[in-house]
Amino acid sequence: MTGFYKFISSLAALAVVPIFAAYALITGKKRRGLAHHFGIIPQIPKTDSQKTVWLHALSLGEVNAAAPVLKRLRKEAPELQLVVSVTTDSGYDGAQKHLKFVDQIVFHPIDCWPFLTLAVAGIRPNLFILTDTGFWPGLILMLKEKGVPQIVFNGRVSERSYQKYRKVRVLVRHLMQAFAVICMQNDRGKTSMQKLGARAGQMRVTGDTKYDMLKPVLDPERTRIREEMKIPASHPVWVAGSTHAGEESIILEAFKKLKLRHPRLTLVLAPRRLERIPKLMRMLEHQQLKFVLRSEVSPSASHSDSIVLLDTLGELAQVYAIADVTFVGRSLIAPGGGHSLIEPASHGKLVLHGPYIENFTETADQLHRHGVAEVVHNAHDLEQRINALLGDSIKMAQIEQKASALIEAQKGASRQMVEIILHQLNK
Repeated sequence: MTGFYKFISSLAALAVVPIFAAYALITGKKRRGLAHHFGIIPQIPKTDSQKTVWLHALSLGEVNAAAPVLKRLRKEAPELQLVVSVTTDSGYDGAQKHLKFVDQIVFHPIDCWPFLTLAVAGIRPNLFILTDTGFWPGLILMLKEKGVPQIVFNGRVSERSYQKYRKVRVLVRHLMQAFAVICMQNDRGKTSMQKLGARAGQMRVTGDTKYDMLKPVLDPERTRIREEMKIPASHPVWVAGSTHAGEESIILEAFKKLKLRHPRLTLVLAPRRLERIPKLMRMLEHQQLKFVLRSEVSPSASHSDSIVLLDTLGELAQVYAIADVTFVGRSLIAPGGGHSLIEPASHGKLVLHGPYIENFTETADQLHRHGVAEVVHNAHDLEQRINALLGDSIKMAQIEQKASALIEAQKGASRQMVEIILHQLNK
């Protein structure tokens, strides 16, 4: 299989170079890090005895999940050379901001054999760590051929992904044999991977490292965020985070009705992709709703408009702390899939989400069992749930206590992961 992939991807590379380069130059997308995509990665000096750990994090969410592991690894094994690759611009920006202590941050090479050959020669990994379960066949096969141990870290498999993998089960089974250890977030993921061909001896259930990165936002920090956004302490706040196309209109419908009962209510609207901000601005203007961009809140303003459009990168996790109630997007409209529900819950907030959260089913089940998350299906549901909560300070306090206890009980995945990494390096 390795020889076949090597041949096919080498042929594909001949077409990929001009097409990808033209796309980057014409659209501006992928222009940053273009050389990295073709495998041209500067080689950083290291001693003969120094080992390199290469971790791949697809985007910003995976970067955040990797951060507590890499920080702990840097502390326990400072001699290691740490290289992080990402695929998206948001992932790269997030890594530059939150992983300044690593030795190198690069864009992931295109999965064609010639580009991978250059990249591997530049990075010279002694261990490769793949976050989540987004398999890269060429890279996995090449590293296996070179004898580089590989680990799947923080793995999860949604039902949709599982069905896709089943269609190419022979390939997936072959790829999984390349991994020394496959670390899954939960038992459901472990079972799915074993059905796809992973061996029982490879599997570990280590939990979700995102719990370990969560730190309480103390009152002074909450006050600072409110003051910067010009939201008075007496104004209740609804944070709708990681929203996708089609969801904002539902959110705004509910918000307009809620304003009739709660005229001081402020909505912080945070789309998942910042490039959608101009479109949302036009939507708000069309509906004659007053809003302000987070980046343009005037220091001299007495208070913000009713809607703050969050147009900053990497701030949402903290902004959840000032909320009275939260909503997490990519969940109201099929096919959805959801986004992480952990961040708002970590601040003791009720987490509302739509029915389409198959990528985070187990997390959602936990939150529901503890009474800190609820499902909504439409604008009416949103309005009813939020209206009921804003009038019930006792329930809000109970949710905060339950959420804090749940989050604390889930911590520890990073410690386990670092132990596995060091064990593999010292074999």
